[in-house]
Amino acid sequence: MNEVTKSINTADFARAFGADEAEVSRFCGGLIKTLDFKYTVLPQEKREELLLNAIKKCDNAELSASGAHRKSDWRRGWGEILQDFHNSGGDLKALVPKDWHGDRPLRYNGDYIMPSFGTFERDFTLVFRHWLYQKYFADYENIYEFGCGTGHNLAVMAQLFPGKRLFGMDWVPESQELLSAIAAKYGWPIKGIHFDFFKLDYSLKILPNSLIYTSSALEQLDGDYGGFLDYSMANRPALCVNVECMAEYYDENQLYDYVALKYHKARHYLNGFLTHLRGMEKDKKIQIITTRRTGFGSLYHEGLMYVIWKLL
Repeated sequence: MNEVTKSINTADFARAFGADEAEVSRFCGGLIKTLDFKYTVLPQEKREELLLNAIKKCDNAELSASGAHRKSDWRRGWGEILQDFHNSGGDLKALVPKDWHGDRPLRYNGDYIMPSFGTFERDFTLVFRHWLYQKYFADYENIYEFGCGTGHNLAVMAQLFPGKRLFGMDWVPESQELLSAIAAKYGWPIKGIHFDFFKLDYSLKILPNSLIYTSSALEQLDGDYGGFLDYSMANRPALCVNVECMAEYYDENQLYDYVALKYHKARHYLNGFLTHLRGMEKDKKIQIITTRRTGFGSLYHEGLMYVIWKLL
């Protein structure tokens, strides 16, 4: 039986994001037309093979857990990308994390898919960021990305919002060097600041009318996100946007979700984060504006879940 090639269109993106199709078209329509989102759904036997291999990988303790002990890994990883950025003459594509490679299946809408092009994961995420940033970030003068890494998110923001002040917070010096190099190359108002989630510096204040943003950053805290939430609350940002993998969205009674949750736990990713925010909302400390599972992810789990909230 021949596999049927499908393609993600604007309406599909809108369903994934929980957005209006006209809004996605307005923010991202031009970008979507320049990218190729063709894919095939993998057959049942291949799906079972992937699920079994993922379970074995978790059971055999092949996965590194998140936490403070991984600082040297991030220094090495961002150092390599810093060198790539310089070697490429400042090509922004060099900032893309190296684990976004295109030679593997991805998760989409409850299936495993095989993209036709190797940049599919990067491109889907780029469309998501264009929609998210334009919908939620436009009203704020200052944007602070905590755990900004290579600065690839900030580079997108700088192009969308030329007048905003952008701050990249990260715990390794290679990140600050990257942001300095990006700012110098493109003349963007991006500033790198040393910030350690594990050693919070309350003397570091954010400016008024600021948005706090994290993307696949809180997952690296080995579950210890409470301190950062306290720090955020103390600084009273105008809005908080977290794009993170959240265990609450997985149904452990379904094999596809169970395997993602098993991987999530093996990596010591966020445990109870969304539940904690919902408790804060119940206590009338915050308001959750919206939260969603987009249904898109890498081979083992889904990182494009989001929650947007503000203080009361």
